[in-house]
Amino acid sequence: MRSTSWVGETLDGSGAWSLRAKAPWLLGLLMLFDSWDSVVIAYILPVIRQEWALQPLQASWLPFFGFGGQFVGAILFGSVAERFGRLPIIKLLVLVMSALAIACAFAGSYEQLLVIRAVQGLAIGGALPVAISYINEIAPTATRGRFFGTFQFLMISGFAFAAMVSTWVLPHMDVEHGWRIMFALGAAPLLVLPFTMVLPESPRWLAAKSRADDAAASLTRLGAGALPPPEARTPLPGSGEKIPFSMLFAPEIRRTFLVVTSMWFLTSLVTFGLQTWIPSLYTGMFGIPLAQALRYNLVATFAVFFLPLILRFSIDRIGRRPLPLLGTAIGGIALVALIFVDRSATPVVVSLAIIGQIGVSIGSMVLWPYSAETYPTRIRSLALGVSSSVARAASMATQLLVGGVLEMTGSANPIFLTFGLASFLVAMLWLFGTRETAGRSMAD
Repeated sequence: MRSTSWVGETLDGSGAWSLRAKAPWLLGLLMLFDSWDSVVIAYILPVIRQEWALQPLQASWLPFFGFGGQFVGAILFGSVAERFGRLPIIKLLVLVMSALAIACAFAGSYEQLLVIRAVQGLAIGGALPVAISYINEIAPTATRGRFFGTFQFLMISGFAFAAMVSTWVLPHMDVEHGWRIMFALGAAPLLVLPFTMVLPESPRWLAAKSRADDAAASLTRLGAGALPPPEARTPLPGSGEKIPFSMLFAPEIRRTFLVVTSMWFLTSLVTFGLQTWIPSLYTGMFGIPLAQALRYNLVATFAVFFLPLILRFSIDRIGRRPLPLLGTAIGGIALVALIFVDRSATPVVVSLAIIGQIGVSIGSMVLWPYSAETYPTRIRSLALGVSSSVARAASMATQLLVGGVLEMTGSANPIFLTFGLASFLVAMLWLFGTRETAGRSMAD
């Protein structure tokens, strides 16, 4: 059951809110390099394989261990943030993530890099869901989608920047130093971190911990106008309770949790599968030259890069559900249609693949704000951590799925069928398993 607290009413009330307006920009810049650190290994891997003479299986363990660390970190630190607060955990994880980016740059062997990437993955996986909890918890209801969209645009920019910078750094540097520079750039959040010290702790989290005076002080720092008198600052539901993992399966939360985590797994299965394998499928299955395949993939990358800007100006008016529902349905149709296309019809193949990537990406991007909005404050960070962890599990599973299918059948058709049906299932979950959250106060 949803409830609106004095904190939520104050966040939606009048005020200057000058500091609050800076929060998505500051945390977005921090998380830009979270996504950078997450994806940079994909561009560095070919160079490392050459320098250290790695076999394909050896090389595959580097991204696998990184995703494995993210899988554990998302669950672990989502729970820790429910106990110790949002901002202390974000700052700690960004500090660790940045320090380990430098450590990666100085790794002297494959084994060292493997260990460092696994530990860094804990910080990478843990930081993002906690940051998303914070951003949604201080956002105004009426423009929450736009507020979050600013953060999301910066956050996913790391993927595009890593792709662009790698095309300049790696070919123009010697083999030994180019990949080290790419890793070292992941320490850039250390330049932004001091500026986040001005941000106060989430007032919703403080109120959920029965710290009403601290919540009031946080609201004032964020820019609130008049605050309710102390006697009107009633405790939030569940204030001061310990948050066990089993609470996600409580009767009033269980259905939401199962629907949301299912959408996370299926969406990520398709998104990461296409992101990783589309260039290889272009060249191996459809006979498209490598340089041309990379250019086609860049088109999809830039289209996805600008999606948050489109969503930023639309999901508050249109709502959360219509765009991902249509996107995943149309994306699913496009992916299934690839089964029936002549392999020599390159324009049609590429067009359908890009439509599939964009459609599923819409679903993936809206899942973040929707997931944050659908849970109450006392379990929000934990629930988002589990969702993020499920996404990381899917990102590992899809690598084995695609590689195994290609090895056993030599055909991409089962892959496109699987991804297409998964996208359709996600569309059905959006249609029948979700409720609109746009314009509704977040549950406290």
